[in-house]
Amino acid sequence: MCGIFGIVLKDEGTPVCAEAVERCADALAHRGPDARGLYIDQSVAFAHRRLSIVDAHSRANQPYRDDNTGVVVTYNGEIFNYREIKAELRDMGFSFSTASDTEVLILSYIAWGKSFLNRLDGMFAFALFDPRNSLALIARDRLGVKPLYYTICDVGLLFASQPNALIRWPGVMRGPDIIGALSFLSYRAVVGARTLFAGISKLEPGHLLEITNGRHTLERWWNLSERISRSKPDYSDIRRLFGSAVERQLVANVPVAALLSGGLDSSILAYEASARSQIRPICYTGKVETADYDETAYAMEVAAEFGLTHRVVPIGEPSDIYAVSELVRLRGHPLGMHNEIAMFTLAKAISKEHKVVLTGEGADEIFAGYSRLFRTPYDYNRSKIIAALPRALAQVARRRLGLDVHCSQLQFFLARYSYFPTDEIRSLAIDGRIRKEHEMALFDHFSTQFAEAGGDFFSKISYVLVSTHLPALLEMVDNTTMAAGLEARVPYTDHQLVTAAMAMPGSQRLRWRAPIASVQALWHPVASFSERLDVSKFPLRREYRSVLPRSVLSRKKMGFPLPLGQWAVGEGATEYRRLLFDKDSPLGDLFDPAALRRWFEEGQRNPSDSFGRKFWLLANLGIFFNEVFS
Repeated sequence: MCGIFGIVLKDEGTPVCAEAVERCADALAHRGPDARGLYIDQSVAFAHRRLSIVDAHSRANQPYRDDNTGVVVTYNGEIFNYREIKAELRDMGFSFSTASDTEVLILSYIAWGKSFLNRLDGMFAFALFDPRNSLALIARDRLGVKPLYYTICDVGLLFASQPNALIRWPGVMRGPDIIGALSFLSYRAVVGARTLFAGISKLEPGHLLEITNGRHTLERWWNLSERISRSKPDYSDIRRLFGSAVERQLVANVPVAALLSGGLDSSILAYEASARSQIRPICYTGKVETADYDETAYAMEVAAEFGLTHRVVPIGEPSDIYAVSELVRLRGHPLGMHNEIAMFTLAKAISKEHKVVLTGEGADEIFAGYSRLFRTPYDYNRSKIIAALPRALAQVARRRLGLDVHCSQLQFFLARYSYFPTDEIRSLAIDGRIRKEHEMALFDHFSTQFAEAGGDFFSKISYVLVSTHLPALLEMVDNTTMAAGLEARVPYTDHQLVTAAMAMPGSQRLRWRAPIASVQALWHPVASFSERLDVSKFPLRREYRSVLPRSVLSRKKMGFPLPLGQWAVGEGATEYRRLLFDKDSPLGDLFDPAALRRWFEEGQRNPSDSFGRKFWLLANLGIFFNEVFS
């Protein structure tokens, strides 16, 4: 795990200031505290900040250049099957001077050209330059575990692990993308290739930039929807694939830790890690002071069951504005989730003894863990039934269930998926043209994903969550852990596991507890029957029920230990409110101050958690504007 920055020059021989390159790379110093490297020639300037995990020797430092061909690479991530590829390359006559996966990556390209990407099992973002044909390749892994951003300027194409490195380059615009900012409010993430930075794009998962003679083309080298259609999984495949993924991701020359909440996903991860590692990982759990939200008892039971060393890390106030501001500055992104400070606190504690941690992200997206979202097809079908009822009865049903009966599948899903509904944003945002462009951009993005997914409504939702929601979540995990110099590995995002899980029909992933349950649920809102009448992530529960403690299989999801609605109107959020409502608010050019105050006063009368989540997003956007653009 590292931080990378570089330039592919538009015109060969353009002079490049080494100090300017280093200054940009220094914005990523927290990602790679072990070594720094710089390579500049007539065509490219590559910089690297290294966190040493595989072959810690200086000979494996980057940027790395192959002496025989002159091919050079700067690379962030891990190739989990590098040993198998290395053996294959040896059989082809290649020799190696390091024990690193970086050398395997570069020689794989030399052996097979850009098709080598399909051989890689890993999490990666890299830039490679081949002087033999003046070709540069910039690529990102299949699911988006490793981030990569780029922009075009007068000297050429710039790329980096985080946007805050790019805006240090002279001449790169330093300002917000307003459409991106509104997207963040809607979905806690900027969808598609857009970012929060004007003129800066993200390289989307499974995509590749190819640059020759100053011109770049963008192509998709891995397509999830195509892979799903080829997969015919069985329940037993899930356990085999996940166990294999954990085993491969335990490979490191340093000890590996694991996050353990005592929930289903992390407990399965702990079991597989304990069963497949000669040196059993140390497990870490965050402990909050609120008893109703304390998971340490569950985690301790799991650790004891599998004979794992267990450490508990106290988690402080999750809304401390100074801690939030620090993380926003390091990440170069507002905090969309209020548990990110807890993740950062854990990462800092773990990084004192470890460089690698296994985490459980991805299971909810591929195995239907978000019941409220994955029951959207059930609600959509109910809405059609309601539409056929006599008007008086239909009105009663709509009020009780809160269902809109006159919209498409996509509109129905987006209304539920959105954190900040577009009509509320419309009432706050100043620029009507921007509002309309924002709504069109979102609709176009999700329409395209629904079309790509094909299949039934459940399949479309699953595809959106893996293609849009999961990359944003992975970016949060990556940037938050790397802010503490810690590499996070996410075995549930193994591409073979993902395609197998998503090829399963919805009825195999989200089950009713009994045949009568779907009828019992008819007259109840999803929030009242989720986890009571249905069973999420059924393949995981089925395959691991013989090894997990019963308490893990039966426990419900635990919310976050901060009632956000009450917090937003209480003393703990005073500084956040000041940020929004002072006359010099950083959001003053984006939102109508009077409309924003009316919105807050209306929410203040009945401060729900939904209102609190919106307030959190707005305030974090303000902190981001202050920290990055002021």
